Amino acid sequence: MKLTWADLLIDDVSADSFQQWLLPWSPVIGGQVAPAFMSKFGTWFLRRPKGHVEMLDVFTGEVVRVSDTYEQFVGDVNDPTWQEAYLLSPLVFQLHREGKIAGPGQCYGLAPHPAFGGPNPLTGDPVDTRFVMVLDIAVWQDLCRQAVLGPEAGRGA
Repeated sequence: MKLTWADLLIDDVSADSFQQWLLPWSPVIGGQVAPAFMSKFGTWFLRRPKGHVEMLDVFTGEVVRVSDTYEQFVGDVNDPTWQEAYLLSPLVFQLHREGKIAGPGQCYGLAPHPAFGGPNPLTGDPVDTRFVMVLDIAVWQDLCRQAVLGPEAGRGA
């Protein structure tokens, strides 16, 4: 079995879905952004008007610059080591082997969320696939926002 881009990322985001899914994060995302894509674990990769790309880590709520230019970002994304670190390709591969496959409008979620003591796969923590579930993207984004920012942050913003 070989993973495809569709197995690793969500890049066919409509403008309406983008706005709905990113709304819970309005307290940490300032200014204009456009989606490059989202990982299957809900982590956002966002393009900024000045050309750089930022990652919104849904496990910590932090926004960090991952590339100075979009062209550099595209090159990084094509590197298998980058895919392992940011798209969690080995974990996605294992989930597929076990029959856990996120479909359209879905992504993977962790229980418990890293903010509540669960593992953070973006920092290299091992993840037991029994604690990975398939969720609606909007639900996972809101759960992550609540976990890292609190229950009221981002509501109705």
